Amino acid sequence: MSKTRVAPMSRKDIRNYANKIRTLLGYDITDFIHAPKLFDALSVIFSEEGLEFDYRILPDEDKIFEDKEEAFTDMSSGIIYIKESVMEQACRRSFRRGAFTLIHELGHYLLHYLQPDVKLSRVSDDVYVPPYCDPEWQADTFASEFLMPFEMCKTLNSEDIRQMYHVSRKAAEVRESKIDEELLR
Repeated sequence: MSKTRVAPMSRKDIRNYANKIRTLLGYDITDFIHAPKLFDALSVIFSEEGLEFDYRILPDEDKIFEDKEEAFTDMSSGIIYIKESVMEQACRRSFRRGAFTLIHELGHYLLHYLQPDVKLSRVSDDVYVPPYCDPEWQADTFASEFLMPFEMCKTLNSEDIRQMYHVSRKAAEVRESKIDEELLR
């Protein structure tokens, strides 16, 4: 077994990047992001720039997915594969994981696939990988910062975050907790 390591990125670096992307796409810090519509828009925007943003929605039982995997980004092609049920959740604004999962995969695409200087490397399971070098932590952090902007969320409680940004209760609670930790430093 092995795990993956990437170049280090701090939470603040990822926050700044997420905020730049939000701004480029015309989102304000108070705006809820409808992830499926964003994916469609990115397909058009990238195409107009001669680039490709490709995602595929597949049946939940497709063998391409590992056990309990909701979606993944193929780092060799940049294609994002999404389970049908996850996309349905995200489309319904159902306060479930769907939107976070999609934006997590967008984080992999933007932070790890599109960046020519970012290289994924495999390390054995017994090697410690600090969170800031873990691609999963980076993608989770991107999703959190992108969906629930720090500047707005630092004034909200978890229920307000959940209602404003249509995220799961757990995502909102984790966001509030991480912000509280950061503000206490």
